[in-house]
Amino acid sequence: MNKTWIRWILGVALILVILLYGFTFVLYEGKIAVVTRFGAPRLAVEEAGLHWKLPWPFEKVFLFDGRRHYCDTSYVETLTKDKKNVILQTYLIWSVNDPIRFLQSTGSQESAELQLNSMILNAKNGVLGKYDFSALVSTNQDELKLKEIETEILSDVKDVALESYGITVHQIGLKRLGLPEANIIYVFGQMKAERLQYASKFRAEGQRDASKIRNEADVEVAKLKAEGMSTAAKITGEAEAEVAKIYAEAYAENPEFYSFLRKLQSLERILNYNSTLIFTNDSAPFDVFSEPNGVDE
Repeated sequence: MNKTWIRWILGVALILVILLYGFTFVLYEGKIAVVTRFGAPRLAVEEAGLHWKLPWPFEKVFLFDGRRHYCDTSYVETLTKDKKNVILQTYLIWSVNDPIRFLQSTGSQESAELQLNSMILNAKNGVLGKYDFSALVSTNQDELKLKEIETEILSDVKDVALESYGITVHQIGLKRLGLPEANIIYVFGQMKAERLQYASKFRAEGQRDASKIRNEADVEVAKLKAEGMSTAAKITGEAEAEVAKIYAEAYAENPEFYSFLRKLQSLERILNYNSTLIFTNDSAPFDVFSEPNGVDE
């Protein structure tokens, strides 16, 4: 009797487990689900937890990853506005926004990324055709338009991806830029020319600044010279005035002795050890030789 009850309990438990498995499903955090009834989407479920459904074959549950996905696109060779070939690889970050539309249009992450890759390829060709090569590669920061190009590609792809596939594209960026061999020489030449322009600009600015500094220095030197000459002239004038005063005082004290000393000073300036002169002794300053003791008594 006890064994019979145990069998009934186990049987009922097994039936309950089967019913629970058939009529429920568990949705984990980060996942989203679409419940279909006879193949037609009936319900999108995004809240984690235990949810009810009809057993197969009435209803079926499709699970998708609801988190953001990172994807690298394939390399593509495209043409810029100034007819330069470039090879670009981009990356994108996307997530499922409308699970039902996502299921109907793609059905899997791999298929969705193939669709997005094709859309971005077309968008890159259209957007890069509006920009010159210097918008991608340049030593001049003002010419680079990478952020602008990324924004335009995202704008071209975002609405279409949402409406057609139920996908939100959060970000598109340029990951790698390659050049065909024929364009490498052109790029190096362009970069060299830009560097030469910068060098010429810096030289011109240096010469301008140097000229300005030299002019300021010349003005300062002229000013200092003028001030020095003025000071020297003032000192010389004061010294000469002092000498004249001393001479005047000496002359006033003893005119004859003063005259005698002045004549001797004149002779000292005129004569040296090897001088030979012929002169008359009745004219100054040689008249000193005719006067007894050099002065009159």
